[in-house]
Amino acid sequence: MLGPYDDVWWWDHLTHAHSSSILAGIVYVASRRKDRDPVPRVVAAAISLGFAWELLEYAIHATAKRLDLEPILVTYGRKDTFFDIVFDLVGALLVLAFGDRVLGEFAANE
Repeated sequence: MLGPYDDVWWWDHLTHAHSSSILAGIVYVASRRKDRDPVPRVVAAAISLGFAWELLEYAIHATAKRLDLEPILVTYGRKDTFFDIVFDLVGALLVLAFGDRVLGEFAANE
């Protein structure tokens, strides 16, 4: 695992909010360019990809354990997974709150 995941309690929250904001920004711009409401698309993309990531994380961890290898991704339980999804949603909501101001130039139809 990269970064201070074990040393800084909020690091995992920050990385989830950051990565989902990148995804949300891409979806936001694509939605605006097609004159569609970005809200449901951004929220759905952030949550769906967040769940997919959590499943992948669990699968990699379980497979590594089964093969008696050091897992490259670590799962910390249901509570951690819940908060990971919450902070994926936080990243998406930040994009929705500031999207027009920050991404308006990219989202404009030309």
